[in-house]
Amino acid sequence: MLIDRYAYGNRWREIHPVVKGTLAGLGLAASLAAATPLVPLLVMALMGGAAVGAAGIPLRVYLRLLLVPAGFLLAGVAGLAFSCSGGDLLIGTVPGLQLPVFASGAGLNRAALVLARSGGAVASLYLLALTTPLTEIVGLLRRLKVPHLLLELMVLAYRQLFACLELARDISVAQQARLGHATAGNRLRSLAALGANLIVRSQWRARQLHRGLLARGFEDELCWLEPERSLPARHLILAVLSGGSLLLLALLVRG
Repeated sequence: MLIDRYAYGNRWREIHPVVKGTLAGLGLAASLAAATPLVPLLVMALMGGAAVGAAGIPLRVYLRLLLVPAGFLLAGVAGLAFSCSGGDLLIGTVPGLQLPVFASGAGLNRAALVLARSGGAVASLYLLALTTPLTEIVGLLRRLKVPHLLLELMVLAYRQLFACLELARDISVAQQARLGHATAGNRLRSLAALGANLIVRSQWRARQLHRGLLARGFEDELCWLEPERSLPARHLILAVLSGGSLLLLALLVRG
């Protein structure tokens, strides 16, 4: 996956995960605690600058990744910005239904705040995901006393995600080689067959993974090695000051 590739090949790769987790966590808290869009926009600028400028993530890749949740965010805030029951300004009517669509100042302000909060939260999580491999993120969560069962489920689901993507790609290539995507009808049948095969093969691979764990002596907890890194005090202080300033600003600026 794209995120996983950059997590292992960025300039922040050797920085201790506690530093990156602290900065991302404080940025996330500042975004969620903000009462105006100003602070989340500052969080987006800081996290984006750290990911692109400091960690070396290509700007084109970073912007493309931001477009992934953009559709969900815009669809979600549309219900806050517009209404069919009344408002300050009539925008138009829904074609075929004759439903009026209104907009209001309060709704637009609420939608802007939710959109800014979500953008700041996504940028904070992207900073951590693009600069830290999953094994180190799990190690960081383990230090925070997250339940072992939840961590193991996260690791196994992450492993199955790669397996499912590889399997779907192989099936799709085989279908294209047999002209399964030549027409619209063939494309629909191929998509249905791909989904059915993916479910069956994923369940089979999950059983094989479980049997492999049992054969290797799995009992109660998954174990894996983590690289030992020093935790420079200046890095941690800089992360706390940067993220803490944003959180403090979010608590002080209340509209």
